[in-house]
Amino acid sequence: MPRSLLLLNRGSGGNERGLQAEQVCETVVAAFLEKGREIDTRIVEPGKLDAALKDAVKAKPESLIIAGGDGSVSAAARHLGGTGLPLGILPMGTFNLAARDLGVPLDIKEAAAFLAAAEVHAIDVLDAAGHACLCTTILGFYPEFANTFERRDHGGRWWKKTLKLITSLPRTFSESRPIRLTWSGDGAEGQARTKFSAFVPGRYQATTGIVPARTDFTSGKMTAYVGRQRHAAAALRGMLDYIFGRQEANPELTMFQASNLELHAGKKKRLSVMIDGEILRLPLPIKLTIQPKHLHVLTTAEKLAPAE
Repeated sequence: MPRSLLLLNRGSGGNERGLQAEQVCETVVAAFLEKGREIDTRIVEPGKLDAALKDAVKAKPESLIIAGGDGSVSAAARHLGGTGLPLGILPMGTFNLAARDLGVPLDIKEAAAFLAAAEVHAIDVLDAAGHACLCTTILGFYPEFANTFERRDHGGRWWKKTLKLITSLPRTFSESRPIRLTWSGDGAEGQARTKFSAFVPGRYQATTGIVPARTDFTSGKMTAYVGRQRHAAAALRGMLDYIFGRQEANPELTMFQASNLELHAGKKKRLSVMIDGEILRLPLPIKLTIQPKHLHVLTTAEKLAPAE
């Protein structure tokens, strides 16, 4: 039986929190051995992850564990989607949204033990202009804001970063220009002037918390959250609604579901977009398509159960 393979991205934000790559590899090997399984490890230098992922897919290990942040996970999903090769996530980023969604503990030792015993399940993937999105695709002021913020404050503790983002939001939101967003596809058509819009495979749970949690991993649908707030005060109210699980009742939020969409932004030819933490300049129109059960992941059936 082929061994599993761990690819650790040395450039992930977790390395700046004191996580030593070699020690992480040893922890994962020990956890797998405890479950009677074997795993090879490889530390990947920044900029070489895509090449390492291509090699890994050709090698066909029992499963591939990616140790990194959400950007690394998205890259892995792009390569593994449709291959049947199971993907496990070892959280070494800042927010680790994909790992949280799949129920992977944030502590490295606990995460390694979880992955060694996890089951293989298929989940939907959102294809965002050819990029694999497991968590969220964001338009508006936030991608440019987060790009500047990340260059200055890469890595670190997620909760500290979240507080900094929240306190910096009012001024940035006020100064940003709205996008004349129009969308069509799968029976959903509309338009809005928006400073913040998110497109999520599945949907967000209406629960209290700062970090978003998703559900409906195999619904075959994405949920669009198009904010129509124009002023900072309204944006802050919207953020508080989200934190307390009231986002679906916000009168300045347009929500709808679709399996595919085409997005336009007035006369703009390109738009800054954040896909699972990675900021890209994408040509318009931007096509979003749900790929049902496109990716196999290591988790448990309980974690993928739809929220009530």
